[in-house]
Amino acid sequence: MALLGKLGGDIPHAYRIVAATGYALGLPALYLAARQLTGSRRAALLGAGAFLLLPSLTYAFPPIRTDGSALSGTFIPPPWRLVALVEYGEGPHVLSLSFALLGVAATLRYLRAPSGLRLAVAIIALVAVAFTNLIGALGMAIFIFGIALANGPAASFTGKWRRLAKLGVLTVLFSLGWYSLGFMRAFSQPGGGDTAFFYIALPVVALVAVIAVVALPLKRLPAGADVVTLWLFLFGAILVPKQLFGIGIAPQPIRYSLELDAAFAIAVGLLLAWAIERMVRRETIRAAGATLALLAFVAVGFPAWVGVQARLAPDPNWQSWTERRVALWLSDHLRPGERAFLTGDHAFWLDVFAYVPQVRGGQDFSAVDPWPAHAAFQINTGADAAISKLWLQAFAVRYLVVTTPASSEIYRDFTNPAKFDGMFPVVFDERGVRIYEVPLAGDPRAVEVAGGAELRPPTNGIDRAALESYMNAVSRSTAPGAVTASLGRIRVETAAQGGSLVVRQAYDSGWRASVDGNGAAVAPDALGMISVPVPAGSHVVELDHRVHLDFLAGLGLATLTGLVLVGRALRPRRSP
Repeated sequence: MALLGKLGGDIPHAYRIVAATGYALGLPALYLAARQLTGSRRAALLGAGAFLLLPSLTYAFPPIRTDGSALSGTFIPPPWRLVALVEYGEGPHVLSLSFALLGVAATLRYLRAPSGLRLAVAIIALVAVAFTNLIGALGMAIFIFGIALANGPAASFTGKWRRLAKLGVLTVLFSLGWYSLGFMRAFSQPGGGDTAFFYIALPVVALVAVIAVVALPLKRLPAGADVVTLWLFLFGAILVPKQLFGIGIAPQPIRYSLELDAAFAIAVGLLLAWAIERMVRRETIRAAGATLALLAFVAVGFPAWVGVQARLAPDPNWQSWTERRVALWLSDHLRPGERAFLTGDHAFWLDVFAYVPQVRGGQDFSAVDPWPAHAAFQINTGADAAISKLWLQAFAVRYLVVTTPASSEIYRDFTNPAKFDGMFPVVFDERGVRIYEVPLAGDPRAVEVAGGAELRPPTNGIDRAALESYMNAVSRSTAPGAVTASLGRIRVETAAQGGSLVVRQAYDSGWRASVDGNGAAVAPDALGMISVPVPAGSHVVELDHRVHLDFLAGLGLATLTGLVLVGRALRPRRSP
């Protein structure tokens, strides 16, 4: 997308090209996956037609069906894949699903007739999924798990497990070129809700699938039906409990509707082709039956496709969006070091329109510093406005953006948007969006905290005593002489009695510090901000964010893996 945007000078249009191409790629990708899985061109063609036109299985749940119908204005909604792309901006997930289906086709082709080229194609497709979207990566893992577990006519290959293990190990090694071990460790930390339950529930679902394969007569089904049945069970086990009981066994379960619908489309094509071939002997009549089925798909899906066309064009009124108005206002009013706190659409869109430092961006569960997520929960849903004020001041927030029920915001995260009335002055009030000015505590860029000050980490998000102690220390702190900052570099001049220099940015292990050119320790303070011990007197503290060693190690492993494979491929073969 960046490359196309650079060449054409239009980043939004580049995104639309990439996202639309990823959507269009899904149709031939599903055809190839179904063709390899079922061995039937007719089943693959019918599956592709179902994938393009039929509504989602998840429309069995009224809230999802209502959401889909709202996009097209028709009784039968369009495919959820289109809703996810147009309404929710799921371009990366849609593209990753296309890569995943190509990965399924390439994996089956490699298992059926192994060769170095087929192995390389499968690895490229699987790594492309991992590099594109993490939700898609888990979906891809479930697709491959279904192939590994099934033992029917479409998935019974000599040496299947050994080849899949080889494919999996190589995919992981190449993926380490981007996903470092540190990132995976941060991402895998349970953050509550769906993520916390995931580590227990999903293995149980996998175990049930194993038992089903042993107990049920899946081998008697048509070619590919055993694999598709396992896919439907696994993705259904992720989606259905969340919709019926509020139980999430994977992160953001609704997003796996895309993978569920792909499996459902292949199942529809497989069953229709099987029924046509069993009931009719003459090929011309079979072709007519397949044509009638495709026409039926068109009759079901065409009205929704027509209804959604108006929503596919860019919004000509984007310049009047409150998301843009708020972003430009904040950009004009924030001073160096100050932040804004936004949530929902306004947080997502903020840096599209202007560079505005904010506490959140839209993703909390894999953050290195866990405290902003606690702060966001209290600010958005907590009943105690005083606790919210402490959190806002702790993170150097000057402006708090609150959406009221009168706004056009889709994600209204504030349980009680009026709780800040009277606490902070309103400096912006337009179309249901209010901006409050929060009084700052200490210099928003950095503070020099005296050596005897107690900065005790809170035990939870409502630990008032710890937060008040922290803010008292910050309020009594000394402002540094000068602070200059650029991307990954911070320079601070100090002149205090000695203690800790707290730079009010999140710490992570990539930061290196020096005091007057000599290396110094750098660590997180009580709220995860950068903290450097500084002796009394005038000093220059320099901070430099370097590339993480685990990222370099992963990149080295991926490169070494590629070199080894190329070397083996080029090595002369010995004659028998």
